[in-house]
Amino acid sequence: MKKKLLAGLALASCAVMALAGVGCNGGGSGTRRGKVQITVWAVSDKNNRTEMNALEKAFNESNDRYFAKIIAKPAGFSSSIDGTLRGNSAPNVVQIEDERYFKGYVDQKLITNLDEYFVDKTENGEVVRAASTLDLSDIWETAVARYRYNPDTGYSGGNEPLYGLPNGIAPSVMYYNEDALKENGINVISIAEEDIAGTKYLPHGYYVYDEAPATGLTAKGGKYHVFNNKIPMNWDELVSISKLFTRSYAEGAGSPTTFGFYNEWWFSFGWSVGGDCLEWDEEKDQYVFALGEETANYLVTGKDVITVNGTQYKEGEILSYPDKHFVEDALAAGSGANYDAVRGYVEGKQLYALPSIRDAFKLFLSLSQEKGKPVTEEEYGLQISPTPDIIGNKSKSNLLTSNEVAFVVEGYNSARELGRLMQTAKKNWNIAPLYQYREYNDDGTLKTVNGTEVKGKMSAHSGTVCWAIPQNAKAKDGAFQFIEFMAGPEAQKVMMKTNQSLPNQKSVAYSDEYLNMTDNYICSNKEAILMQTANSSVGDWSYLENGSWVNVWANVLNTDVRNGKMTLDEFFRHDCIEKTNAALKLMHAKKFNG
Repeated sequence: MKKKLLAGLALASCAVMALAGVGCNGGGSGTRRGKVQITVWAVSDKNNRTEMNALEKAFNESNDRYFAKIIAKPAGFSSSIDGTLRGNSAPNVVQIEDERYFKGYVDQKLITNLDEYFVDKTENGEVVRAASTLDLSDIWETAVARYRYNPDTGYSGGNEPLYGLPNGIAPSVMYYNEDALKENGINVISIAEEDIAGTKYLPHGYYVYDEAPATGLTAKGGKYHVFNNKIPMNWDELVSISKLFTRSYAEGAGSPTTFGFYNEWWFSFGWSVGGDCLEWDEEKDQYVFALGEETANYLVTGKDVITVNGTQYKEGEILSYPDKHFVEDALAAGSGANYDAVRGYVEGKQLYALPSIRDAFKLFLSLSQEKGKPVTEEEYGLQISPTPDIIGNKSKSNLLTSNEVAFVVEGYNSARELGRLMQTAKKNWNIAPLYQYREYNDDGTLKTVNGTEVKGKMSAHSGTVCWAIPQNAKAKDGAFQFIEFMAGPEAQKVMMKTNQSLPNQKSVAYSDEYLNMTDNYICSNKEAILMQTANSSVGDWSYLENGSWVNVWANVLNTDVRNGKMTLDEFFRHDCIEKTNAALKLMHAKKFNG
């Protein structure tokens, strides 16, 4: 059957070309004669209908026993299908668009465990169903891990039961208006960090040179401003370049955009230094809301493996939440074995202090706060980003096309729509990696401690869509054959043409076929997308079995705090924090941070 599926995919490619006006031989409608129908609920719209129809046809023409019928559903349909999944007329396959709903459906025993399809099924000593040959190791690890979940223990990832197969992955990335950068005197280059050493450029995402590091660069005010779209900016660089594009700043006077930057998510600031909004408190025996955590994070520097609180760490790793507290407590004690060991690491420069999660969160909030207005007692607003009130109902794509901002952080799933809008507006755009915590020496070289570069984690959140089989579904073998087909590399080569997510398989994503693809407004800097995907995880709304605990504090954050009506100190004294911790006490799932 595998060979027939591949043959069918060749037909699918022909179908896609035929719809584009390219003729191909063979084809014809798939037949359902004598086959069992597999009903599939999935989003099928103007952005992917051509590819979905072609793949449906390919499956049907290549499968001897089953016939798939895709029922087109609107975006967002899978957020409230528990009633359907409980019924006796559940579809054979359902697409779950957002992993935030996935664990809840598993908890309710509405989704089928897929592990049995990866081992031979035998009867009377004979194989009646061969194990799937789908190579899960070639699918992005974080994409597979988020659909592994044990509803009894609450653990996810690792070797927990598999309940869904992902269909692509879309990380958050930084879109930028290339025309606006050039108009404002910014030179844009694309040189990977590992290739910088052979040039006169420095390893920065944004840097201002006194002398031109290469020929052909444009000067701005007698200096050379260079933006490298293949190296993450650090926090200072992000602020500096954003001021150049914010008209309220002297250096931004005459800017082609009103503001420099917009991002509604705090993740990449906090995650980069090893912090998070949710941590396990041993004393309270529950998860607690931790964005106000003031304890420093620690980077392990040097080639030697060190042991902190019984945990071994290698160069470049950041201490876990309990272990950074172990360090803080040991240093505060001032004596004892723990103090001696920790002091030795610190004085030997094997532990290097990074900002706390609260420091990272303060910076995030300062971006949109009114200039000079206190965010906390020691942090003031920068106003390089529009507030939620200013944005109103505008989409992030519109912020970029309308010259409201120069840089916007948004999911890669928006690339097709944004590209279409930018083309309509006759503007050029591209993608760059998100910012990263990085420290530099005065001469612009990366700072090293004990031979280790001082860099935080590269980080981004990503969204996925998965294929699942309802527990009440009939013809489950056929249902699995369909989702195995859709999650496989050949089908993903067809689906990647929609430019709504990165292909499932790493081998496909890194292939020349994808890297050279230009369909549906795709950007040229695909390396940045790959970089973010490899370092992405789920958003906080998907940590536990549902995101109800997030709504308790996020509603206050995204209205009063980000709009400058409440300081950060007032936020952490607000009763939403107590209510969040109360909601967390009722959760049973363990935090996903794979």
